[in-house]
Amino acid sequence: MAGLDGSGESRARKKGTGLRRPKKRLGIRIDMTPMVDIAFLLLIFYMVTTIFTTPQAMEVNLPKEDKQEIKIAESNLLTIRVYKDGKFYENIGNKKPKPIDERQLRNFLVEKNRANPEKLVTLIRIHKESPYYKMIYLIDEIQVVEQLLKETIPTYSSRFAMDTWTEADDKEVEKALGGGE
Repeated sequence: MAGLDGSGESRARKKGTGLRRPKKRLGIRIDMTPMVDIAFLLLIFYMVTTIFTTPQAMEVNLPKEDKQEIKIAESNLLTIRVYKDGKFYENIGNKKPKPIDERQLRNFLVEKNRANPEKLVTLIRIHKESPYYKMIYLIDEIQVVEQLLKETIPTYSSRFAMDTWTEADDKEVEKALGGGE
């Protein structure tokens, strides 16, 4: 709202104006309250209606409660273990686990999946004291290998599962480290 202030003169009398009376200047005052109200209403409106990007999360499909047994030949089961020190160990079937260099993991996975693209299943077992990022790294590498192999084998789909770490896994890793037979 605007208002007029007609109570006082805005100019002093100038010298030499003679008989002419100076014009009264009216002061104009603009009320800013409604504009501030509208600005805050718009600000609140845009804050409430803005769509923020959702954080990206890794999708993990958990199995149903009823466990189903799936028969897999030992020659088609690749087990990758992540020990508590963060090192990777692999074995196929009942063979003695061998350490894998983390930098060679992708090449190793590509080689094993190219050799048996239709039937190979990767079983991941992670020690509860191993660093969490090692699991993420391993799953990321499996997904990268899947994308690489889909370029040459269009029907390829990676198959992997996660299982709980057991005392038997401790013994297997100890075998790989040379601590037992």
